[in-house]
Amino acid sequence: MMKFATNSLQFALARRLTIIVTIFWIAGSGLAANSMYEEMEEAADTGLVETARQGSALIIDYMRTHAPDEAGGVVVIPAPSDGLVKGDDDVDAIIDIDFLMYQLRSETGDLLLRSHNSVTEPFPVPLQGGFYQDDDLRVYTAVIAEHNLYMQVAEPMEHRDEAILESISAQFLPIALLIPAVIIAIMFGVRQGLKPVRHVRDEIEARSEGNLSPIEQDKAPDEISTIVTAVNRLMAKLDAALRAERTFTAHSAHELRTPIAAALAQTQRLLLELPENHQGLKRARQTEESLKRLSRLSEKLLQLARAEAGVGTSPTGENQKLGTTLGMVMDDLERVSDGAGRIEFDAQTAGALRANIDHDAFAICLRNLIENALKHGRQDEPVLIEIIGSDTIRVSNGGDVVNPADMADLTARFKRSNTKAGGAGLGLSIVETIMRNTGGKLTLQSPRPGKVDGFMAELRLHQS
Repeated sequence: MMKFATNSLQFALARRLTIIVTIFWIAGSGLAANSMYEEMEEAADTGLVETARQGSALIIDYMRTHAPDEAGGVVVIPAPSDGLVKGDDDVDAIIDIDFLMYQLRSETGDLLLRSHNSVTEPFPVPLQGGFYQDDDLRVYTAVIAEHNLYMQVAEPMEHRDEAILESISAQFLPIALLIPAVIIAIMFGVRQGLKPVRHVRDEIEARSEGNLSPIEQDKAPDEISTIVTAVNRLMAKLDAALRAERTFTAHSAHELRTPIAAALAQTQRLLLELPENHQGLKRARQTEESLKRLSRLSEKLLQLARAEAGVGTSPTGENQKLGTTLGMVMDDLERVSDGAGRIEFDAQTAGALRANIDHDAFAICLRNLIENALKHGRQDEPVLIEIIGSDTIRVSNGGDVVNPADMADLTARFKRSNTKAGGAGLGLSIVETIMRNTGGKLTLQSPRPGKVDGFMAELRLHQS
């Protein structure tokens, strides 16, 4: 069943079209009903006139050849069905339509003849030619001048109103039944008509800093083609700005690596040459730590630039085995002081790991998550690496629980939780960017599942 959001363009168009069509349909039907009413009134009056004029001669002959049936000399014309077999369809039809009443009156107003279904008293109308109407009857009086008689034919207003009401109802009933069908048809038509608009909307939603390609205008209607053109121009400008920013970041970080490494090497050599009691030893160690932090920051900036450049999916477009890459990252981290002996991992589960992601991008993600766990986790608790199935990796560590209000901001650039550990606040942002580029998902939890403390990061890799 089609469902529209109440604030959507589809709902607004469907509602307005439905209201407009319904109003005009009802207005047109009302005009038709009014015209039908006038025509039926005219037809009914014509029937009264024709009955009075054409039946008067026959009724006078009938009165001359028949004796009065009632006191006062009133001749009563029997029902047309008298003498016919009851139950016959033709007889039933005659009885059903026998609604006209007529009377023949003298110039003094006396009742001379009446139909079988007429009232026994003269109609309460004046003896003059033409129509007369009260709450109960519509009467036409025809003057028979050569006999000084008055032929009066009456129709009950109840019957006339019922006939008109049934005719108008028969006209409006199909409309009432068709309005829901029209509403559904309008909703379907609007939905189909806005299909190109939804296509453009989906194309715009699919764009991100990693995908700013122009939107195709083949399916865009003329009404929104200018919007698509403007959006394409805006994305082109944004793409150029982002490319310039990424290029500057990558080049800056790359150019800084050599002088930072040289400065760090010279500082470390200086530390080896200085005696233990030298007054500049403390300052040299501080310089070494600062240079190490600057080296890590330049490395993170390079990774961020690569992530924002769209690195991620497998070059072949198919799933790749990631077990070997995972093992290399583990061996590399085991050599650093923070990771020595603190990483728990079952290497036998690595063989099942397969996903549509570049080996280098996968290594960047995993290294950032493990380094984050080693840096922020308790030193006396291990960092646990779990592989679930063929596409999910969990990295968890002990430590303080992260404030729920801070969880949503952890993937923002240069955002760090309240911790004394060092870091630039780029690791999780890099992982989030790569996962978005590759169609994967990064999930963060604190406390870790099944524990009352700690932190857990889960990578759900995309599979083709």
